[in-house]
Amino acid sequence: MIYISFILLFGNASDAEEFYKQGLYEKALEEYNQFTLEGISNPNLYLNIGNCYYRMGEYGKALLNYRRAWFLAPGDPNIRHNISLLTTHKKNPNPFISSLAFVVDRISLRTFAYLLIFSFALLVILFSIRLIQLVRTLRFPTNPLLILSGVIFIFSLIGFSVWFGRVKSGWVVVTQSTTAYSGPGDQFKELMRIDEAEEGSIIRESDGWWLIQLHSGEGGWVDSTKAEYVLK
Repeated sequence: MIYISFILLFGNASDAEEFYKQGLYEKALEEYNQFTLEGISNPNLYLNIGNCYYRMGEYGKALLNYRRAWFLAPGDPNIRHNISLLTTHKKNPNPFISSLAFVVDRISLRTFAYLLIFSFALLVILFSIRLIQLVRTLRFPTNPLLILSGVIFIFSLIGFSVWFGRVKSGWVVVTQSTTAYSGPGDQFKELMRIDEAEEGSIIRESDGWWLIQLHSGEGGWVDSTKAEYVLK
């Protein structure tokens, strides 16, 4: 089952909730999209938009909005569950990468930034105390704290780098099944068929065509109208 949220952060009741309950998903979607046009952005709103598309059978646009919700609230179990309905077949076979992704994907970019700043500041303080201990007696457990803060710093650095890479890489979701070509146009050789709700990054752009690399490593040039940026 998909999870829905009728509690939006802006707190205004709308007809969208009633439309959704009645199964009038297109009308609900119109109401929800109106909020985005007004500049409102929060995970519950994108979750509900994704649910409308899911119920309408447009799984690419559903995943697109689930990802937007997930970017804002990666630890939300309802958002993660709805994403898993469309991505369970895309797990990385490498157990180390899968384990790292399991942890990193549940922490937001902002949290990693705070952890990075905090652990770096703590390392500076602890190193300063350690230098003082070299010239005078000062009882303080600097070594275990240095190790601990060092581990936190490395972990937060990795997490921040992964998330920052996602932000800067032109993260896209294929919203309609399409063909990938060897060049920017349908006159080039067909390379593969890309299914709806596949994810990847934009490598290059040219005259309405995007060179996309999927998370699997495959890819090619696709019509830019068949895909959309996760982060607007």
